[in-house]
Amino acid sequence: MKQNKLFLLGGIVLSGACGTAVAQSNVTVYGIADAGLAYTSNQKGNSSTYVRSGSKDGSRLGFKGTEDLGGGTQALFQLEAGYNIDDGAAAQSGSLFNRAAFIGLADKRYGTLTMGRQYSPYFAFLNPLGPVPAVTGATGAHAGDIDGFDITVRHNNSVKYISPDWRGASIGLMVASGEQAGHTGSGGAMSAAVKYDTGAWHHALAYQVLKNGPNQATWDPTTSSSFSKSPINVGYLSAKEVQYLAAATSYQLGAVTLGGNLSNVQYRPNASSRFQGTAIFNTAALLANWKTATPWQFGAGLAYTRATKANGVQDAADYRQLSFQQTYWFSKRTAIYILEATQHARGKTLAADGVTQIDAVALVGDSQVSTPSSNGKQNVFMVGVRHAF
Repeated sequence: MKQNKLFLLGGIVLSGACGTAVAQSNVTVYGIADAGLAYTSNQKGNSSTYVRSGSKDGSRLGFKGTEDLGGGTQALFQLEAGYNIDDGAAAQSGSLFNRAAFIGLADKRYGTLTMGRQYSPYFAFLNPLGPVPAVTGATGAHAGDIDGFDITVRHNNSVKYISPDWRGASIGLMVASGEQAGHTGSGGAMSAAVKYDTGAWHHALAYQVLKNGPNQATWDPTTSSSFSKSPINVGYLSAKEVQYLAAATSYQLGAVTLGGNLSNVQYRPNASSRFQGTAIFNTAALLANWKTATPWQFGAGLAYTRATKANGVQDAADYRQLSFQQTYWFSKRTAIYILEATQHARGKTLAADGVTQIDAVALVGDSQVSTPSSNGKQNVFMVGVRHAF
C-alpha cells in the first residue's frame, strides 16, 4: 500500500491532475522590498556611491498556495519574481518568475515532490547554515558565491524530492534536464543532500553537479542551471561540468549562534574546454550571529577561498573576506541594517580565454560580480531598510 501511494503521488504531479477531494485551499501574496545606499571603494578602478536593491534580502514578489487533498496530502505551488526596487526592473532580464516557479504535492508521511524552476537540496539544506542568515549574501557570500551558498544557483526543468523529518534527519534529491534535442544528458543537473538537526546542533552535507551544454565555450545559456559568473571563475566557464561538495554546521547557545562550513568546487574540463586541468576552489568559513534582548541583531563572517595549482598557475589565487551586519528590527517585518565587508585577493588566475594568466582581483560577496576591484582590495559599506509583506 505504501508503495502504491508513492506511485500515485508521483503520477499526480507528472500529469498535472488534481484530486477530487477538496477540503481547504488558500493563496498568499508575499514579498520583500529592500533598498539601501551603498559605497564601494573600487569598482574597476574607481570608488562608487549608489542606491542598491536587495542588499540584505533580495527584493521579490511572490504567490504561493496550497490545497488540502485529504489524508495528509496537499497540492502546492509557488511563483516568485525578483525585482530591483531602485529602478523597478526585473532582477533577471527575460524571466518573469526568475526566483521560483514550481508545482507539486506534499504528504506528511511520504515527503514533498515538486517540479519546475527551483533551488536544489544542496541550497535548501546548506543556505540556512551559511553566510546569508548571519551576514547576508551581498557582503557575506563567499567570494563571488563560488560555492553557491547564496541564491545564484537555480534549476529549470527540475524534479525535486524532500523527505519528511525522521527523528531530526531528512534527505533531498533533485534532477534537472537540459531538454536539448540530440544532446541527451547535456545541460542538466543533479543534487543530493542530507541534514540532521538535534537540539542546538544543525548539520548538512550536500552535493550537486551542473553540466554544460553543446555551446560550451562560455557556458551554454540554454543549460538548466544558472550560477554566479565573475572574474574568479571566468577562465573556467568552458568546463564540461561544475561539481560542488559542501558541509555546514551550527550550534545555538542561547541568543548566540556559531557556525562553520567547508566547500570544494571543481570545474572539470573535456576536449572542448579552453583550459586543460581541473580547476578546484576550496573554501572554509566561520560565522557568528547574536540576537540581543533589544531589537538589535549582529552578525560576523570570516571566509577564505583558495584555488589549487593547475593550468600552469603556480601562484594560485586566494580570497580573504571579513563581513559584518548590524540590524535593528522595528517589527518582525521591518528593519534598518548596516553592512560592512572587506576582501583581499592575491595570486593568479586565468582570463576568459582559459589560457592567459592574470592577477586575481577582489569582489566582495556576490554584490560585486560585475563590478570587481581593479586590484586585490575592495571595501563595501551599505545601509538600508527592509520591509516584508
